[in-house]
Amino acid sequence: MKLIRPFLLSVSILLFGWLFMSNINLINVATTLNEAEISSEVARVNAFTDISQLREFTTEKISYMEVIRKRFSDNALLRVAVIPVLVFIQIILYSIRRNYPDSRISGY
Repeated sequence: MKLIRPFLLSVSILLFGWLFMSNINLINVATTLNEAEISSEVARVNAFTDISQLREFTTEKISYMEVIRKRFSDNALLRVAVIPVLVFIQIILYSIRRNYPDSRISGY
């Protein structure tokens, strides 16, 4: 029991750290860069004169959005699966006694 608690605690800390690091990437810290990219894409769309070029561009963007959405969905599913594991580990850590009786003092 003395080895299980530190092991579970280290696994729990690692999983919490992974959750934190995987979610920090979703914060939009480069807002200006993203706005510039959007403006560039809008200007590119406005420059199209042929409807077939616009259709091709739109199809590419929709395909790209689908790939991104699937990737985000897979990542979110993994994060949701990690949360119950962390809750289970925390319950086990809470139920394991922290202070073990000293066998020399208690007579065991």
